Amino acid sequence: MRDTKTREKGSRRTVFLATFIPITIVVIFLVLWRPMLLPYFFRYTKLTISEYVNDKQRFLDNELEAALKEWRMYQLERQFGQEWCKRNVKPRSDVTWLTAMVNDDFAIPALVLGHSIRTFSCQQNMIAFVSNKVSAGARKALERVGWDTRLVEGMDCDWLDARLGSKQDTGFFARPGGNRIKGTHTRFHAWNYTEFSKIIYVDADYMLTTNIDKLFDIPDDFAAAPGSRPGVLDPCFNAGLLVFRPDTKFYQEIMDLWWETTKKDTCPNDQVLLWHYYADAGNWKALPYAFNIRRIIYRPLNSFHFACCVPPKPWSAKCRPSRKEAEAYNGPILVPDDMSLVFWKNLYELLKTNNLDEWWRTTKFFRASEEFSAVTFSDCRKQES
Repeated sequence: MRDTKTREKGSRRTVFLATFIPITIVVIFLVLWRPMLLPYFFRYTKLTISEYVNDKQRFLDNELEAALKEWRMYQLERQFGQEWCKRNVKPRSDVTWLTAMVNDDFAIPALVLGHSIRTFSCQQNMIAFVSNKVSAGARKALERVGWDTRLVEGMDCDWLDARLGSKQDTGFFARPGGNRIKGTHTRFHAWNYTEFSKIIYVDADYMLTTNIDKLFDIPDDFAAAPGSRPGVLDPCFNAGLLVFRPDTKFYQEIMDLWWETTKKDTCPNDQVLLWHYYADAGNWKALPYAFNIRRIIYRPLNSFHFACCVPPKPWSAKCRPSRKEAEAYNGPILVPDDMSLVFWKNLYELLKTNNLDEWWRTTKFFRASEEFSAVTFSDCRKQES
């Protein structure tokens, strides 16, 4: 037993010496032959490790530079965009912007949307579908900003149930009611507006941050941005931005598909219905995500859609910046909450320039305790979370 341990110890010593001695000889040779080589090697190794550690910060610095440059372009377009349009672009009567609402809940973002179109777009035709539940005061405010309000019948799944003479099933064996967003199918009226060769429909909670008029020149019958975004796969498109060619034939086929699908199964929302009508036939063009950015900050930042949860819809959220803070905000846009600051900056500005402040103070969305508060938006958001 003792002999075995002695042999193992001797073997380890032999291996160590066989390794150490050649390495030592090589090191001594290198030091004598190239005295700067080893110090350079260790210094280079140290720098490589340091660069690896700092690599993330360099990307963040680069992102900040891109954000600052984009913000400067945003400011330049805001100030000089319409002057450039007058010199370089001929207004067209055959295209229009379009949005829709069936009550006053989305009148406030529609004002900001209209203001952003007036600021960035060279094509100033703007139509807003409104139902009879939109108040006279809200309609006048929309018209002040530039919307041509058109009274239409609000359409949604409840509207269709009434037309079909059926009630939403109840009980254990009931069919699912579908995603019943109020008034969401109202936009279908636009397919009858054949006096236009192209319509850009945008949800009222959408906001331009640059000129995207090139979408009017898309030759396809229908275009939209996919629902997918970085980190999220979604085979459907998001209906918050639609570019389409109106056609009464398309309108009738869309309505027929809606009726037939609801009778056989359940009422689809407008997005699902349009997906099946256009995408199933392969008749749609996928737009870059930059034209319908939601929930994250992505560049190029052509627009922002307050579609869901991050950030909360600014006009109904608990937190908002004061007028003073919003006016002083000077970018850049780095996180979704910054888009809320841009939203309020635009809203307070348009209230002043369109003499709407008195009307604004009569709405349920006006909150003097926050608009004239000393509490900052970021502090409020921290308390909220």
